Amino acid sequence: MGIRGMRRSVLLAAMVVVLVAGSVALARAQADFRAQWARSKHANRELARLEATVEKRGPMAAHCGRCHAEQGYLAWLPQLESGNPGLITRPDGSPADEAYLSNLGLNRFSVRPVTCAACHQANFKLRVTATTPVLPAGFRAVGVGLGAQCMTCHNTRNGAITWNAPDPRRYTAPHTSAQADVLMGKNAFFVPPAEATISPHATFIGDACVTCHVRFNKESHTFKAPATVCTRCHGADVTAARVKSSTETLLHEVEKAIAARVMAAKDRIAVIRNWDPQTDRYTDNFKVDPAQIVSVNLVEIHGQQGLKFNLRTGGAWYSQLGSVADAAGKPVFATGDPIVRAGWNYFLIEGDDSFGVHNPRFARTVLLATLDALK
Repeated sequence: MGIRGMRRSVLLAAMVVVLVAGSVALARAQADFRAQWARSKHANRELARLEATVEKRGPMAAHCGRCHAEQGYLAWLPQLESGNPGLITRPDGSPADEAYLSNLGLNRFSVRPVTCAACHQANFKLRVTATTPVLPAGFRAVGVGLGAQCMTCHNTRNGAITWNAPDPRRYTAPHTSAQADVLMGKNAFFVPPAEATISPHATFIGDACVTCHVRFNKESHTFKAPATVCTRCHGADVTAARVKSSTETLLHEVEKAIAARVMAAKDRIAVIRNWDPQTDRYTDNFKVDPAQIVSVNLVEIHGQQGLKFNLRTGGAWYSQLGSVADAAGKPVFATGDPIVRAGWNYFLIEGDDSFGVHNPRFARTVLLATLDALK
């Protein structure tokens, strides 16, 4: 073998070493990501079984399965991108029945939670980037980089609301993963939508959710932003706790104001549809003695705004707001009552789960406007 041949052999050997080392490093990184993912809420298969299977949800698995199961999301994403953010449909556009949903894998034995394949293509690129289609929350998130993937599911999923509607005509609560709405400054009552309500965290940090929850996170695929992540941009004195404290105070004030209006009307309450959080069962036409109610808290019950009535005995009754009725069986709180719109706003900010960190100005504006409306 000549010198040229020897050089070629050495070069090839070096390339092989580099490729092998690269493959080993990639395999280790993927193993690390999978281990991190296994500790995240996305990996919860029992939640997928509860929310996204025909055994538990019947045909409504077409609703929850969109985001709570890999198979449901992959069936729904092309539909979303074609302009239909609604429930999963059959290929011909007709409503998906239980048999079709089960064949997709939305059954107890086959369902998978949100896996790598849900968010990533075979080459590991994210499936949705830069700008989302129109989301189930009724808006597009434009120019949000890689965070667009997260926003396809992390939104209120109840359509667009009319901010100044005097009567929403429903008792719906926003879906608890309300992050996209809050980041983009959308879907709050009493507050007109405006460009100024969009958070810099959505538009000026590169990739929205991904920047803080993945890129600045050593354990990126747990998706839990580090407690000190705010200091990366804002300095050592700016912590998440500082932002959260004022938002938590405002949330508490809104809950107190709603509770005060409920307590002022409590003598009219005669019948509720009592919900048992332990068994997840309802008791219809449950007669109550309003004199036993000493305080009230806000709760969400199966996607609806609800009330927890705290009793003198130390126990509690639970009811969806629309099922709190007077002796004649009529709702004590009509959908046009301000507490219904106030309750939506409360759950919007509370369900974002950042307590103002994602969009401090929007959270404060919404909660202050809600307090004003309740006066």
